[in-house]
Amino acid sequence: MIISIFYFLAPFFVGIIAIFLLLKFSEKTNFLVDVPEGDVLKIHKKSIPLIGGLGMALAILLGFLFITTKEIVPQLIAIILGFLIIFCVMLWDDLKWKHISTIKPFLKFPILLLSALIPAIILSFSGIIFNFVPLYIVAILLGFIYIFTVINSINYQDGMDGLAGGQVFISLLGFVMLSLITGNSFVLLVALVCLGAVASFLCFNFPPAKVFMGDSGAYSLGFLLSVFAMLFSRPYEIYSVLGPIFIIGLPIFDGVFTNIRRIANGKSIFLGDRSHFYDKLLQKGFSTKKTLAICYGIQVLLVIVGIAIYSYT
Repeated sequence: MIISIFYFLAPFFVGIIAIFLLLKFSEKTNFLVDVPEGDVLKIHKKSIPLIGGLGMALAILLGFLFITTKEIVPQLIAIILGFLIIFCVMLWDDLKWKHISTIKPFLKFPILLLSALIPAIILSFSGIIFNFVPLYIVAILLGFIYIFTVINSINYQDGMDGLAGGQVFISLLGFVMLSLITGNSFVLLVALVCLGAVASFLCFNFPPAKVFMGDSGAYSLGFLLSVFAMLFSRPYEIYSVLGPIFIIGLPIFDGVFTNIRRIANGKSIFLGDRSHFYDKLLQKGFSTKKTLAICYGIQVLLVIVGIAIYSYT
């Protein structure tokens, strides 16, 4: 138990220090800053540094270095490679496409597809694959679809202070509990590392936020959640797929509904709007804190349902 706590605390303190230093650097140099002007979807009134994703990535990667069990080294290397691919591509996105007016869907779509497909293939080489249908090509395709869906779903939630990070934190707690129930020590250690990093970010992201996670943070966290889902999948067991979907929770349900709504209205899934579940709550007059509380509460319930589905069916 003491060792497990270390896997949480080490990335937590590394993340705190890294984000604090990056915040000071960004304030002095205007590096990686989200500017509200020129984008009607921005709800913040002043420029906010987009360095949360970078800080979390540093904390997560350092935490992974302490996971040294030989049996899982290939899987850990595959996770790190997939994580770095998505993080680096989305960091470039943060640097180049801060404003909706500069987004080029015809270019971003294939980049996102490759950012999900290549990690899915890399993961499959290490044995991290959707075993629900144990046919290699089909399993890779399912992994690709899952990664693509989850990374975008988490990104959709990154439109309000404390929301995406808080929901991911709750999901990670769910995967920690599921790993304890199933005795999966590898997922336990990886999830604890991610949990510590996200906790450090939330210290700077609760309203009013001092930093944002950016696309680099949202997509990277989505990737890690999808990896946990694949690690828990079992051959021909639909409940082993449904359980993790509920543990990822509100982001994936809101994300799928968002894409269906946009496609039905003839809009690009990459052009944002203010019609998400949390937006509807804000538009109904709920305060930011009440909206967070409602979303967190729903997320907790979905995680509990997900654990029950996986464990007792």
